[in-house]
Amino acid sequence: MKLSLNSYTKRDTNIIKGFAILCIVLHNYFHWLVPSPGENEFDFSPARVHSLFDLLGQQPGEFVNILFSYFGHYGVQLFVMISGFGLTLSMLRREQGWGEFVINRLKKLYPLLITGVVVCLLGCLVMNGRLFNQGEWREIGYKFLFIHTLIPNSGLSINGPWWFFGLIFQLYLLYPLLFRCMKKWKWQTFLVVCAISYGLIFLFREYLNLHHGTLLMQNAPGHLPEFCLGMVLAFSKDKKIHWLWLVLAIALFVWGNFTPGFYPFTFLSLCVITVFATQAWKAKTGRWKKFFRFPFSVLHYFGGISMTLFIVHGYFRTPVLKWANTLTGAWGHLASGLLFFLLVWGIALAAKPLYQWLQGLFEQIRVKKEIKAVSILFQVAFLLFFLYVGAYYVRQNRTQPSASLTPTLHVGNGKVLPTDSYVSLASFPIEENHLVLHIKGGFDVKKDQEIQPMLVADIQKTLWIIMDLRQSAKGEWTHYDFSFDYLRPFVNRIKGKDLKIYFWNRDQKEMEFRDFTIFVN
Repeated sequence: MKLSLNSYTKRDTNIIKGFAILCIVLHNYFHWLVPSPGENEFDFSPARVHSLFDLLGQQPGEFVNILFSYFGHYGVQLFVMISGFGLTLSMLRREQGWGEFVINRLKKLYPLLITGVVVCLLGCLVMNGRLFNQGEWREIGYKFLFIHTLIPNSGLSINGPWWFFGLIFQLYLLYPLLFRCMKKWKWQTFLVVCAISYGLIFLFREYLNLHHGTLLMQNAPGHLPEFCLGMVLAFSKDKKIHWLWLVLAIALFVWGNFTPGFYPFTFLSLCVITVFATQAWKAKTGRWKKFFRFPFSVLHYFGGISMTLFIVHGYFRTPVLKWANTLTGAWGHLASGLLFFLLVWGIALAAKPLYQWLQGLFEQIRVKKEIKAVSILFQVAFLLFFLYVGAYYVRQNRTQPSASLTPTLHVGNGKVLPTDSYVSLASFPIEENHLVLHIKGGFDVKKDQEIQPMLVADIQKTLWIIMDLRQSAKGEWTHYDFSFDYLRPFVNRIKGKDLKIYFWNRDQKEMEFRDFTIFVN
């Protein structure tokens, strides 16, 4: 039994983008709201999927929160697939050279990024009473150069969802070559790209263990299969695919959520499942079409404003979350999610005129024929930079713990009070410009309300990272072990600064801790 592949219309792609942006926006809100199982997005932990089922069993009323928290990030993969599809249809109508293509893409990216920076700058002024500091402007500079996902600990800075800009820009750089290969060999190109991508992922994750494998999953090599799936769909109009591919995709998606070695396949599998679901729906007729006409019209609308929703939503979570984490009921959490969505929807609509105006300005830029020589130099420069970053990560893997920074500190017992913004646990002076700092430790915690302890490691203007801590039982002592390897970005210097470890009491709640031990080398 086979399914016909009919080409997606503009409305079809907007519906998919609308569904994807709803998943992304709600995911980026709910995964900061207790209870949250976490997500296997850039790395994999079996504890997260076990936490998913445990929380669904213990708190079934929170299923919206929990499901979006765990699965919502897959909306990014749908955007990647639709991007490959749309670019290919456009290129089939009129082929472009590498330089012209990339500049035309930049003319799309920069208005969006500038709009996001302006809106977030105003948000920082309103919420924090200040403008961006030097470190934040530096991170924004990385994003305008689209190198933030190549610099350790910068991919999720300022506004977490903006890591996508680094990924999509790299895919744009590769696209003209992929298009030529796909035009000539189609499915063979797709299979070769998948083999290369998954080979690199497993090499980096399983053998080199470079930065916990996140380098590949925040950059193009980790998502080429989804991008090329969109491309091959554009080339395969009126073709047929066997339903066994759907069975295989479902099996890989389920298996990949339990098995570390197969989790990279879940991204492509989800896209394949989406293709089958949408194509089967397009083939249907009758009352079901009429019944879903309104929901699909809603998705079509949000797909049309998905870019402005995407660019603004991540920065405005904190004020709503601060209130939402004082609530204890599932209905309250659901209402807070709806409030957050309405807030960012309004901000996106307010930002849309600025975005459209900037689009008009950038569209006036004309590409000259002389750009070819410049584009070749740019390709070489970016390739050399990518290789340099790869070498830097390899060096991290080869670096042994330093003998000159080996403090072990037993903090003992203490309390975090509702009036405490943060509780300092340790401060270590850094005497050398270390390449890697290894931070690990453990403690017991007891809390009376549904909060998640927020443990922060901080180096002024260089590092601010929240340790990944599991959920703890309410009213019981629960033991945590934490570990984090800080790879110093090659653009920063940490000698003479202090590494600080502290609890961040974001929710203004009370908890107790005991036997807190920290080891750094």
